[in-house]
Amino acid sequence: MRMVAQGCLPTAFSSWQPHPLYRSLAPWREAAQFADWPGQAEYDALLAHARACGQPLPATLRFACDLAPELYYEMHIGSSGEVPTRTQNWHDWFGALAWLSWPQSKLALNNRHVRAIERGEVGRGPFRDAATLLDECGVIVPVSDETLAQALRDMDWQTLFVGRAADWGQRIDSHVLGHALFEQGLAMHIGWCGKALLLPVAEEFFRLDYWQRQQALDARLAALLADDGWLARPRELLPLPLLGMPGWWPQQDAAFYGNRDYFRPTRRANSATLN
Repeated sequence: MRMVAQGCLPTAFSSWQPHPLYRSLAPWREAAQFADWPGQAEYDALLAHARACGQPLPATLRFACDLAPELYYEMHIGSSGEVPTRTQNWHDWFGALAWLSWPQSKLALNNRHVRAIERGEVGRGPFRDAATLLDECGVIVPVSDETLAQALRDMDWQTLFVGRAADWGQRIDSHVLGHALFEQGLAMHIGWCGKALLLPVAEEFFRLDYWQRQQALDARLAALLADDGWLARPRELLPLPLLGMPGWWPQQDAAFYGNRDYFRPTRRANSATLN
């Protein structure tokens, strides 16, 4: 995993935005163009802007800069609505933007941790690990074609990325949730992977514009996360070599897709099924 040094600004703070990785953050493009790292006033203004845009954010939500909570991180958020946010920190910056774009899902993920801690699961186990993996590295993959869904389950990258490349955006797509992926995207490299969550949709879903789809996925994912019997272990998330998705890497030729160290052909022992 490669990270950029914290506190290091690119030439323009918003230089991370053009890549498809950041499409789910696109509504905040203009409001998030700062000349320097944002502080409390900038975080407050960004949150107010998202609320003015109609995002269903929790009423008590606030990104509390450099707060050191006395409770567990998730318990503090659950009890106060305050998200401890380190300044000059890419990970927490993208975590805040993820809250703006996935407000219902982020709240549902935090509530999952709170429920688990309250029933005694203070340490990490499969249930909390699955929630954390989705929160950090999750890519929501809506799909209306079972063949494409099975290609992802079977790690059939030639079908998924090459033979059916034209179906991306039409029958299958990617909506990134994981804020660690947003951070890692500042230093993309061959070998970079995310964890995909397949969600079946009707064909009509892809007639919506990208942001409408995003909002529908946010509401649906939040509803699914309310059931603690769903996504109970990390293995239910699927490996996804991110740079294989059409348009995610500048040179996607036969040699690129022939790299079996990146596009591993190993079939998963237990194929997941669409929910």
